[in-house]
Amino acid sequence: MKSYSRFVIAVIIACLSWKSVCATTGSDVAPAVRVDIIDTAAAWASPCWGYNAPKIVRNQNGEMWALSFFGKYGGHEHARILKRTRSGQWLKGAIFDSLYQPSMIFLDPEGHLNYIQNSQTLPIRHYRSTDSENLNHFMLVASGNGIPDGRGWYVGAAVHGATMYIAYVTLTYDLYYTWKGITDPVWHPAVLVEPGVVDTVRGNHSWLYPRFTFFGDRGYITVSSTVDGSNQNTYDKVCMASFLLNAPEKFEKEVVYDGAVGYYSYCYDTFITPDSLILCGFNAGRHKYGPQRTDVLPAGLYLASRKIDEKTWVIYHVDEGDGGLAFHWRPQDGLYALVTRGSWDKENQTLLKKSTDNGKTWTTVAGNVMAGYPGIHHQFFAQALRASSGSAVDGNTLYSLLTNHASVAPVDGLFSFDLLVLSITLP
Repeated sequence: MKSYSRFVIAVIIACLSWKSVCATTGSDVAPAVRVDIIDTAAAWASPCWGYNAPKIVRNQNGEMWALSFFGKYGGHEHARILKRTRSGQWLKGAIFDSLYQPSMIFLDPEGHLNYIQNSQTLPIRHYRSTDSENLNHFMLVASGNGIPDGRGWYVGAAVHGATMYIAYVTLTYDLYYTWKGITDPVWHPAVLVEPGVVDTVRGNHSWLYPRFTFFGDRGYITVSSTVDGSNQNTYDKVCMASFLLNAPEKFEKEVVYDGAVGYYSYCYDTFITPDSLILCGFNAGRHKYGPQRTDVLPAGLYLASRKIDEKTWVIYHVDEGDGGLAFHWRPQDGLYALVTRGSWDKENQTLLKKSTDNGKTWTTVAGNVMAGYPGIHHQFFAQALRASSGSAVDGNTLYSLLTNHASVAPVDGLFSFDLLVLSITLP
């Protein structure tokens, strides 16, 4: 039997506080918002699908890189490297083919851009730039994933020091993770984290969309758990695995939020504050099928938090929307959340919210950050810069990569997407 007692009090308090403060903004000065359309893509899926894996990075010099994705399903997909120079100009670079899901990038400690892609038929491949331009010239470093079948799906990737990590799902929906030195050609034998279950009637069980976070001597992987994959595709739990960096073969698993089958409980972002508070953002309460439940959270966006050295998660309400969220941290005043209200294929809004008490209560800083861009109506899949991608994060400016779904229906199997970089300079 589930126990919600330790969650309910926190949720009620947070919801009451949220209702009292959301009508006002946290500052009389509005943030400065800039949106750059850096590419247009015709693709069967959003270029930002899989935003558990980094698709935007930035270095200390202010240069920035992003990934685009285009092409038909079934082996015709491509990825393109995009780079913003220090002067603000976006350049188009290398194109990669023979991939399946949108790829991922990170910056290593030597400043090289690294690119990782998967495929339906080929092993996971890791490329690294061969020059400081980080745009056109890449060499293959490693092919595989630490198990005999080198392929993997729903890949997550990260870098920590001189070590890079990937997590992925196999054809049997088992979740593995592995690691290697950045320039090493071979992955460490992979570690099985969560066995999958293939069920053609109910649907498949798997831990999907693995996201890496690091703090101190540990690494953390947050996932969205499903038991009806490839059928209804809802997510009934948000879960986490943690491991020691000096002994990554050993790991512990836990449930962050235990939802209900037939409802969506999808993990959107994870961040660890400088004072060791783990913050996990997710949605809950949106019903898709099956019996209606009274023991689930109301539909909306939530934050689960716990201290590194504790085990109990406390849940707070963030917003009534359930489209998505991405966290940003500014040391002098705390936590921000870029919130999307609505689905990727419906007209929606993106808000900027702020919390000065680590997510317990929230104020609205900007009610519609896209208000100055009337052509953008279907923004979704927002992800922010993270240190786990090797990025230099500027606390005063929130950078986010997201897509605008520009077509109502597919044409010849392809949707039209605008790839956006959203820059919000905080007051």
